[in-house]
Amino acid sequence: MGPTLASSTSIDVLIKGIGGHGSAPNVGRDPITMAAYFITQLQTIVSREEDPQDPSVVTVGDIHGGTKRNIIPNEVKLELTTRSFTDKSRQTIIDGLTKMAAGLTTSYGLPADKAAKVTVLENESTPVLYNDPKLISAAAATLTKAFPAGTVLEQTRVMGSEDVGVFGLDRKIPVAFFWLGAMEPAKFDAAVKAGVMLPGPHTSKFEPLPQPTLEMGVKTLSTVATSLLQ
Repeated sequence: MGPTLASSTSIDVLIKGIGGHGSAPNVGRDPITMAAYFITQLQTIVSREEDPQDPSVVTVGDIHGGTKRNIIPNEVKLELTTRSFTDKSRQTIIDGLTKMAAGLTTSYGLPADKAAKVTVLENESTPVLYNDPKLISAAAATLTKAFPAGTVLEQTRVMGSEDVGVFGLDRKIPVAFFWLGAMEPAKFDAAVKAGVMLPGPHTSKFEPLPQPTLEMGVKTLSTVATSLLQ
């Protein structure tokens, strides 16, 4: 209960340089070198600026720059996502990236029109999924009574994100979010015993059992709904 899934913030970073020929790097300013430095430096936001008790993650998932091996390009684009459980840690990351971008521009002696730019994509971002303690406790109690022992388990919070949190309207509307198992039981038990994880969503090797999963999903949702409506 409480913060259950992290917020996800999409951020673009555009690093500009002065392009030229690979044989004369001193004539320009190499944005690929700057991007490499920026990527290694930004990891210190989490390790040295964030409160260790307030976890967060910064990931550079995409980098684009250059057209040919002997040409220094004019710019490099980075696509990032950040994960956090509080508005404070989220803002610490955004502020850290902005300051590092400004420092990069200064340290490489670039003019204002070549300044590195950090853009937060709010339309591609999701808030923290906050499980209302009272509502999720009621749902858990109902499901525990309705299904066999060991079926309903408590899950620790994870850094994954879900746009379900949007429906909470910044906690104005209580939300109860729970996971639904979808894997073949024998394979799942074998994986647990072996200490390995089965392939999950976002991979072509994800192998859910559609029929029993859908049936259980309908049963759990209808059970909780009818209980809350009584």
